[in-house]
Amino acid sequence: MQEPVIVLCKERDTAWLIARLLRWRQVYSLCLPYDTSLETLLTYQPKGLILSATLDEPGAMDGLDARVLDAGLPVLALGGVAAALCAMGGGQSAPVIHSTTPFTLTLADHPLFQEMNPAGCMLRSLAPLNPSDGMTAIAAAGEDVIGFSLGDKPIFGLEYPIERNDPDAGQFLTNFAYSICKCRAEWNEDAMIEEAISTIREGIPADGQVLCAVSGGVDSAVCAKLASMALGDRLRCLFVDTGLFRSGEPQAVIEEYRDTIGISVDYVNARERFMQGLDGLTDAEEKEATASALMRQILTQHLKEHPELCGLVMGTNYNDTLYTSESRHIGLDASITILEPIQLMFKDEVRRLAKALGMPQSIARRQSFPSSGLALRIYGTITDQRLNLLRAADACLMEEIQAAGLDKKLWQYYATLIQSPDNAHMYTVCLRSIQASQSGGQAARLPYDLMERVTARILAEVPGVSRVVYDLTPSKHYGILE
Repeated sequence: MQEPVIVLCKERDTAWLIARLLRWRQVYSLCLPYDTSLETLLTYQPKGLILSATLDEPGAMDGLDARVLDAGLPVLALGGVAAALCAMGGGQSAPVIHSTTPFTLTLADHPLFQEMNPAGCMLRSLAPLNPSDGMTAIAAAGEDVIGFSLGDKPIFGLEYPIERNDPDAGQFLTNFAYSICKCRAEWNEDAMIEEAISTIREGIPADGQVLCAVSGGVDSAVCAKLASMALGDRLRCLFVDTGLFRSGEPQAVIEEYRDTIGISVDYVNARERFMQGLDGLTDAEEKEATASALMRQILTQHLKEHPELCGLVMGTNYNDTLYTSESRHIGLDASITILEPIQLMFKDEVRRLAKALGMPQSIARRQSFPSSGLALRIYGTITDQRLNLLRAADACLMEEIQAAGLDKKLWQYYATLIQSPDNAHMYTVCLRSIQASQSGGQAARLPYDLMERVTARILAEVPGVSRVVYDLTPSKHYGILE
């Protein structure tokens, strides 16, 4: 079992970022709720703790089990927690100062700051600290102390923001993990595979058979491959055709599993059931919830019809765990063992694992696809006619982007369908393409001649479409999914 650095943050996105920065440097890290008890923390056998809150967070220590500070574990307190810890230890913390001119840092000769360049480290906000006699100042911004160590304890406070693509933030987190917590660089693809296979094998009897539902996405593909490695012929894979996939996708997925992954897949036609269940729904959240409930019902029914199956492999990744509060197991038979071998892997780790397992780029880089499929990309009610229109328009966009060689540069590209604003019998196709950036997912700047070709093809090949538009709205889903 890996011994993690545990991250406790007031802000979920900050916790997610810190954990990923550590994992990129092969340090196993887990995010837990800020109010996690010491007893629960110790069950993970942590090597150290990172605590964080925004600098101006009121009550930065509220909810934290104060006993973690006396547990003998290395602790790195960041932002508002550092200021609160200074005050708790008998020092003082002044109000936050914001400046348009960045403060230049001065760093002590300390293991926490190895290989960092103080001249390149700058802050725009700080809360000047006045450490007590039992603390040692280790970092300053101008004349103001912003970092300290707590006596002879391995506890450190530092008002340095963790930001995406900041090499210095990544460096001092790594220094804390390696030099202070004595972690080793062991979180790599081999460790991920070993951990996942152990999770599967330990979860079911030695002769038990397991079902894995596959959708064509990278998560379920990696789970199927790992389960196959763990169980051999005791694994059964199932593809449920909801009728909400892209053009030719169901058959393509089944053939891809058979020919490139080496796993045979059973097929269930549930198109009519999904169309009936989604009939009349227009709200996106209702469509997603209904599609998920229908899928659980079908899997439960399949498990009951095959009593030899005692486990269900689910492609839940760490992004799902961090961003989804509702239970993913609602409606599933309690007697079935749920196996989630990639539950503690971020999406980028799952994609890396797909490559390490020898899967083709068509799987490793496959676009994220909603559980309700094309139903979510139709604004309004779902009908066979609208699904067919959207499939045809989406195929035009995909073919042109792939022909232009842009498919490897885009995170997502797809079409959506909207009722035409000026003709009740016609439709508008809205094109969407997202490119990953430092701040998330932004609308890609596609070549104008490419958009003209796609528009011309859709208007010529998809009867019932009167307009084609391009959506420039940034993606609000990129951070959640990737």
